[in-house]
Amino acid sequence: MFKGEEKFKTGSVIGKETEFKGSLKDKESIRIDGKFEGEIEVGGTLIVGEDAVIKANIKAKSVSIGGKVVGDVNCEGKVELFSSGSLEGKVKASDLTIAEGALFNGECRMGPSKSQLISPKSD
Repeated sequence: MFKGEEKFKTGSVIGKETEFKGSLKDKESIRIDGKFEGEIEVGGTLIVGEDAVIKANIKAKSVSIGGKVVGDVNCEGKVELFSSGSLEGKVKASDLTIAEGALFNGECRMGPSKSQLISPKSD
């Protein structure tokens, strides 16, 4: 599913048999393979495994989706939706990639990431 998995190093993993409800915050990257419901805020990459089912609003640096996500995604960088993935909700990101076979039902607003923004000159 994920090409070059070495770039997807995570600090925390929610396993395949795990169900979690609530608010999840981490300054690094997280991989979810189980079920999650609530709010997610990640300073790095959120990786959604093929068996994952997430019902949450997500805020992250980047998001890679191989499972099912229902909720809004607010992302500084890239959102990747793999062929096994589905996303239902609003997406705000600098880049959105949807693989053939993936399901996307929602809205998308794209703009430059924070690192690409140029401050106006003050004269």
